[in-house]
Amino acid sequence: MRYKAIIFDLFGTLVRSFARQEYDQVDAQMAKAVNIPFSEFWHLVGETWNDRCLGHYGSIEDNIKDICHRFGVEVDTTQITQAANYHYGFIRNAIIPERNVLEALTLLKNQGLQLGLISNCGPEVPLLWGQSPLAQLIDIPVFSCKEHVSKPEIGIYEIASHRLQVKPQKCIYVADGSDEELTSAAAKGMLPVLKRTALNDVYDKHRPEIKSWSGLAISSLTEVLDLVR
Repeated sequence: MRYKAIIFDLFGTLVRSFARQEYDQVDAQMAKAVNIPFSEFWHLVGETWNDRCLGHYGSIEDNIKDICHRFGVEVDTTQITQAANYHYGFIRNAIIPERNVLEALTLLKNQGLQLGLISNCGPEVPLLWGQSPLAQLIDIPVFSCKEHVSKPEIGIYEIASHRLQVKPQKCIYVADGSDEELTSAAAKGMLPVLKRTALNDVYDKHRPEIKSWSGLAISSLTEVLDLVR
């Protein structure tokens, strides 16, 4: 078998895309809990996103505290906890995959392939990761907030292949094409595969890499089985 490992993106690939319409409602609940107007809270969430992805906050509670500090509002622990719980509830549900995804991953593992994950995310994802069925199938999950490096930086791909103990040239990288991740995977020597997904309700609709994509592409994870065969 030419390839020994498959590394996946999380949102938009193994689970649904991070739905903007749905999460905006969560932001509204969080904003109300800490007495910040929704538009201001939404803006500050975006402003602090990169810091959250790079592990500058130990928890989502720390992120919310910083948002409150930036806005200039005083809040108590109860308010912070309430706001955080709205976010945790959303993420807990968001990282549950559809059944066909679990079936495809199981078949890949049965063929002797190592399975990895690279996700740009905040600390809430690794905190709740063990509650997702994916945790039982992914051999090596790599979270940007834990490594202090995010896609498209080459370093995060190096971490994944190193921990899988598989050379990049023996890895397939499957993702929905956000953060220029496919181009970076290819630059590292991995075989990039675009997982097509709807972009009508995401925060980053503009993905130049997808518009000009001429490489391998799939619509379902079951198609990965054909690639490795």
